[in-house]
Amino acid sequence: MHGSAEQVRDRGDLMQGLLAAANAVAGAVHWVLGLAMLAIVAINVANATGRYLLGFSMTGADEVMVYTMIWMVMAGAVLSLASRDHISINLVPSYATGRTRHLLNGIHDLAALFSCALATYASWGFVTRIAAIGPRSMGLGLPMVIPHAALLIGFAALTLTALALLLRDADAWSRNAGADR
Repeated sequence: MHGSAEQVRDRGDLMQGLLAAANAVAGAVHWVLGLAMLAIVAINVANATGRYLLGFSMTGADEVMVYTMIWMVMAGAVLSLASRDHISINLVPSYATGRTRHLLNGIHDLAALFSCALATYASWGFVTRIAAIGPRSMGLGLPMVIPHAALLIGFAALTLTALALLLRDADAWSRNAGADR
């Protein structure tokens, strides 16, 4: 049962609104990631200049750069999954149309959902053990739960993204949608 034309239109309007909001968030995250990359480069240049030309080194600069990169990689992975911008994600479905494309995307969504949920569960166990022990980084004294939480939060976001994609593809498949993403 598909419901009335008004219900279908309302569902389409809701999906368009959610998609617009997701695109706005993704655009903001892209900007933040770009600024973070510029900050990493600036820290690296300042640290190298200080070390080799001025005879001093910035304590913890390497830690800040590495931990920031870890967070950036996880955020980028979420963006890549959400937009299906990775060749292994979109190669086969890009040659399919209509329901076949949505079915192939749905299979990928299920695999991503399962594997990312499993990684989230494993990361949760690790982060809770690290938090209980309470180690700190050597340079800045930063609690090590912060860099390790990047994996937990990243995999949780990947799991939620895969679920959202699965629901979207299942909806498109059930409506017998065409070749639109």
